[in-house]
This record gives sequence, structure tokens and C-alpha cells, in this order.
Amino acid sequence: MYGKEIRKLYGPYQREDGRKHVILVFVDGSKKTISYPKYLMEQHLGRALHPDLETVDHIDRDISNNDLSNLRVIDRASHAREDALYRDTIVSSCVWCGTEITLTKAQLCKRTMKKAGPFCGRSCTGKYGAYVQKGGSILDREVPDTTYHLKSK
Repeated sequence: MYGKEIRKLYGPYQREDGRKHVILVFVDGSKKTISYPKYLMEQHLGRALHPDLETVDHIDRDISNNDLSNLRVIDRASHAREDALYRDTIVSSCVWCGTEITLTKAQLCKRTMKKAGPFCGRSCTGKYGAYVQKGGSILDREVPDTTYHLKSK
């Protein structure tokens, strides 16, 4: 399956993140560490998974449930899409003019959370900047609740 004969198998061992892996020792003395679910699926299929195209997914998203009925082979692109975290659209208002705006990714990053805003555009940003330079008070920023979630399968 790996182009070499396996002499010994160690594991499965559980890592700190809760995932399990096994260590394969080949006849030539080389070693390879792979995930336990991948090892189980390769043994079940009788072939190695294509390293760049295929991966093993837990259907119920429980990484401790390594039962074959809970494992499936899926292409890496689909797996990444399914396990990506998504954020709900956050609507706020411009702190200068009050216009309702949908916050962008840049307006939600940690760096901008320490600054005034959000603003609807450069015009309001410039007006606010001129106001502060002329001695106006600095506005406090309201930090929106950014909740991330998985898309349901």
C-alpha cells in the first residue's frame, strides 16, 4: 500500500487535541506517522489514499468516533469547505453619519477594534479625523458580537 512492507504498527496514540494517530515502521527501518482514521480507511479500502486529493472525514464531526460507519473518504477541497468556520453578516451603523452598513472583514479584525469606527466610507472617516484634530472628543467603539459556526452537513 505504501510501496514498502510494514514491519510493525504502534498505536493508536491520542494527541493533546484528542485526535489519534499510529506509527508505521517499515522493513527498511523508516517510520511514518499517520492519523488513525486514515489508517483504518486505507485498511478497509485496501489502498492508500491519494495524499493531495483525498482525506478522511468524520461524518458526525466527533473526532473520537473512529467507527468505520462514521468515516468517509472525501476530496480535500470539499472537506475544507465543509469544515470552514462561517460568520453571520453583522450590520451596524456609521458612528459619524448613522448610515446602516454591513461590516467587512477588515472592520472586524482585532487591529481595527482598537480604533474609532466603524465608518461607512472614507468621507466619514476623514470628517471624524478632522473633528478629532480640532479638539473634538474621541468616540468609543462598540465591539460587535462575532459568532463563528460550521455550516450544517
